[in-house]
Amino acid sequence: MANENDARPLLLKVPWVDVLFCHVFSRLSPRDLFNLRAVNKEINFLVSEYFKVNRILDFSSVSRSVTPNAFKTCTKDSQCLRIINLSCCKWLDSSTLNPVLVSNKNLLHLNISNCISVNNSTLQVLANNTSELKVLDLSNCHWLSSAAVISISLNCHMLEFIDLTSCWEVTDEAVCDLVFNCPRLKSLSVSRIYGITDKSLVVIAHKLNCLENLNLTGCWRITDYGVRLVGEYCRQLKSLKVEDCRGVTEFSLMNLRSRMYIDRTSSTLCVRLPRLQLQI
Repeated sequence: MANENDARPLLLKVPWVDVLFCHVFSRLSPRDLFNLRAVNKEINFLVSEYFKVNRILDFSSVSRSVTPNAFKTCTKDSQCLRIINLSCCKWLDSSTLNPVLVSNKNLLHLNISNCISVNNSTLQVLANNTSELKVLDLSNCHWLSSAAVISISLNCHMLEFIDLTSCWEVTDEAVCDLVFNCPRLKSLSVSRIYGITDKSLVVIAHKLNCLENLNLTGCWRITDYGVRLVGEYCRQLKSLKVEDCRGVTEFSLMNLRSRMYIDRTSSTLCVRLPRLQLQI
């Protein structure tokens, strides 16, 4: 017991922000941080102070075990979050998430993929409060509406990555608005959105000069015409996924093969440049 009492003030004397928060707490998992809070009142206070200045919140690895109350504990006083990853947090709803988005206006990265209990109000709050947003992952958010995508496009012009995989309600019109208003997009997935047609591809081809990665997997209504335009005008393209695209044939892929190679290491047809390395 004496050793424990001796060690306690030493930990508290370590510079908090520059040493303890940056080099120790930032390496701990959410579970570790909550276990640490339970040590005593002083450490509890210390962890709470860390939550106030924390820049990265990643619950994706503990999505099944974390609770809404734990999330609120981590975020109730936060104003510095830059990255939030809540992938597969099925307990998450908009009433819990929206206040965090309002408080953290410098957010750069939000992943709420597979969050089935969130609704479109979250996208409106996000659009109104996080103009610097660069990465948005909404894959398998089946509740997502076209109107919500348009709201994001009108306010988040800095977007470089957006994943709309299996957001079935999204339309060509929403994708076109997104492309027109977010010309910095480098990675776009509209995979398994069955309403997407060549109309979207024409706009993508002419507006996204910086596009590097495009996922069209399962877009049944696109044709060789749209894919050919993308290949012709998107000269920075490194990855094009067209598996299960019934209207896409070798006719449109032929020109791409001359400057790319086919990766056959996965089940997905992926046309990509040798230097491809997607970083988010």
